[in-house]
Amino acid sequence: MSLEVSENIDQHTVNPSLSGKLWRMILRIQVPLFVLATGLFVTYGWQVRGEEYLTAEYGFGYALGIIGGSMMVSQFLYPLRKKIKWMRNWGKISIWFKAHMAMGVVAPLMILYHANFSLGSINSNVALSAMGLVVFSGLIGRYIFTKINQTLHGRVATLDELKAASESARIDMREDMMMDAIIADALQHHEDKMLKSDRGWIALFLHLALLGSRTRWMRWRLKRRLVREIKVKARQGQWSRRDRRMHIKEGKRHIASYVMSVRKVAEYRIYQRIFSLWHVLHIPLFVMLVTSGVVHIVAVHLY
Repeated sequence: MSLEVSENIDQHTVNPSLSGKLWRMILRIQVPLFVLATGLFVTYGWQVRGEEYLTAEYGFGYALGIIGGSMMVSQFLYPLRKKIKWMRNWGKISIWFKAHMAMGVVAPLMILYHANFSLGSINSNVALSAMGLVVFSGLIGRYIFTKINQTLHGRVATLDELKAASESARIDMREDMMMDAIIADALQHHEDKMLKSDRGWIALFLHLALLGSRTRWMRWRLKRRLVREIKVKARQGQWSRRDRRMHIKEGKRHIASYVMSVRKVAEYRIYQRIFSLWHVLHIPLFVMLVTSGVVHIVAVHLY
């Protein structure tokens, strides 16, 4: 009896951990599997397009067009879920976001099969081109969205949080290391330059492209200056080699932390501006897609 109880206890203690690990593994590979499956479906559809297994006029090919078009129109629900007050209790926003992204890939795939991966009439080509623009715009938007989010589950990293991290790194530097005036001035100048907000769009994209190299250059310069200053103070104070290495190591860590915090704040501000511009461009493209789709459906059924 005691053996049976111990076996049951072992099963209950082991199984949850195993199921948890399995679930975490599934979460890690779900996106790569989805991308792989999409690529396989696209490759297969392209290779068999000449066989004409599906036709847009009737049967399963016609149904795919209806389903895919309906899924594209349903993409409106995600922004409505965020904007309309009485819809905000309709499930978690993370689930809505994942569904929005998934349907943004599955719906165009269905429409490609509906069109048999080939061009047709003028109105269908216009609708297909509009769909391609919207999908491409959506992929760009997703990339920008991930840049201004800590996770893909809807938790936005606020600017205040990033600023707090930057301020904490600055305080640590002042308390834990003997930072001279030159390093302090260089850090302040670097922060002011990185966080300058009155840039035009061309200057903004150029700043984004050079942000990483500027950060690495500043970090290298400050670390060199730090090492020189600590060596001088070590000789004056007759520090041991161990103490000197410890101060250098801590100083480098604080500089790297501070410079990276400034970079994160700068990136957040840049991608926020780009995301606002993307919204201005993406919504008209989606409206154009819906309009061209409606015109295509009316034209197909009338003529």
